[in-house]
Order: sequence, then structure tokens, then C-alpha cells
Amino acid sequence: MLRIKTTSGQRVPRLNRTKQAGFTLLEVLVAIAVFAMLSLSAYQVMNGVQRSDEQSREHSERLKDIQRAMVMMDNDFRQVVARRVRNQGETVSDRIFQSSEYLLDSSSYGILFTRTGWQNPQQMFPRGENVKVGYRIVEEQLERVWFRYPDSVVGTEALIRPILPGVKEMSFRFYSEKKWLETWDKPAALPEGVMIKLTLEDYGEIERVYMLPTSALEASNDT
Repeated sequence: MLRIKTTSGQRVPRLNRTKQAGFTLLEVLVAIAVFAMLSLSAYQVMNGVQRSDEQSREHSERLKDIQRAMVMMDNDFRQVVARRVRNQGETVSDRIFQSSEYLLDSSSYGILFTRTGWQNPQQMFPRGENVKVGYRIVEEQLERVWFRYPDSVVGTEALIRPILPGVKEMSFRFYSEKKWLETWDKPAALPEGVMIKLTLEDYGEIERVYMLPTSALEASNDT
């Protein structure tokens, strides 16, 4: 303890001064820089996790859309029936299974046929049990085109349902007499099988093969 002399010669005790503890400006700047780097790293990790989760959800939804479209096409092609139909009130056509480029105003190939198996007990709904169905591509969208009745009258408009976006092209091959054909133009006849190839903008080519019911190989006289 220090002592200070007064004018009277007495010594007065002097208290010790406590040192002031703190951070220098440099230390504060370094701490801020470290905190900023940690925050940036944490943000990048969090952003990466969110983007990965979002991409995973989009991927999952896309696969679900493709699966739904395939299920719908499965239901239609597995119920194909050889039935002559009237188009816009015209005479009965022998073309019971049609496929060609630009059919149904498709930007690619289109297909049109009649399917059965859509139950309508006691005709409760405004449609038949046999339905005329087709598929086409419009603006890279796969669409299902169908008519309530296979024999359409003048002015009948098709019902259109978009089922799968991002489809660039659609093409078909037909199996008959133990070989694959690029076109099908036989009147009053069905192929034994049909191959459908869809070209997607993200997954490339997807192929499905359907063997048509053998019971449908004889054309019905029902008009």
C-alpha cells in the first residue's frame, strides 16, 4: 500500500487502483469476422439442405405424375375392344384401331381406339360402357382424348384431360404375325400388341408394351 505525505507531515494511505479489463478494437474485429464466417457456413449448409429437400420433393412428384399417366394408359390399352364406330354421324368405319402422325391434332403421333369395361349400371351416367379413347401430344403435354359414346354424332366434342407435362414425342409400333410394324392400317383388325414410346424432357425415353386381349381380335358387328 502506498502512502502520501500531507503538508502536516502525516501519511495518508492510498488505495490500489484496479485495472480495467476489456477487448481491443482488433480483437472485436476478429470476433466479428469469425462469427460472420460461421454464420455464412451455417447458411450455406441450411440452404443446401433446403434445396436438396425441394429437389427431392419435385423428383418424387414427377415420378408420381408419370406413374399416374402409366396407370391410366394401362387401364385403356388393356380394355381395347374391336368395335366399328361412327365418326360425326358418318357411315360405320372399318378402322377400329387408328394411329398416325398428327391424328387428333397431335403435334406428334396420335392414337384412337375403343375400350370397354367402364361399368355404367342401369345407364346411371351420361356415357356408355364402351368409350372411344385417344392420346395425343399438344405443346409437350400428353393428353387423353375421349368421347362419352363410341358412335359420335355431328357436333360432338371430345373431352380432353392433360395427364403428363414435359412429353416431347410419342410414337407407336405394332406387333402382328410375329413381327413389329411401324404403322397399322389394316381395316377391321387389331394388332396383337402395341408398343408405346414416350420421350420425356427429363427422363428420356420410356417404353410400354401391351398385348391386346385375344377376345378383341374379332371385330364386333355392334354399331
